[in-house]
Amino acid sequence: MFIGQLAKLTACTPKAIRHYEKIGLLPAPLRQGSYRCYDQHHVTLVRMIRQAQAVGFKLTEILPLITEKLRSQRFPLEAATLGIEQKRVQLQAEIQALQRLDQQLLQLEQDIKRLFAPH
Repeated sequence: MFIGQLAKLTACTPKAIRHYEKIGLLPAPLRQGSYRCYDQHHVTLVRMIRQAQAVGFKLTEILPLITEKLRSQRFPLEAATLGIEQKRVQLQAEIQALQRLDQQLLQLEQDIKRLFAPH
């Protein structure tokens, strides 16, 4: 399949796909003349990259995992699991910070009503 089909199947832009190739997230596809020819493996990788980005991973965090997969033909499951666990810890800290902020907003609202509500 050509880049347009890969883009449609993965909800990704051709520009992003070319960028993933350039930085080493995607293996270079075979070529048919000047056209890049992608296969199902590329579809799987792009979908995984997009999913990881959607949950907060940066491309620089994904790159070592993909590089290892391409180098050894084995996905570094332990490293990926550790990265996911670290993201979850980070997310829990952010949730707690947002909950504290919400409590502060509720307190501010109560203070404003108490101070400025007509008696």
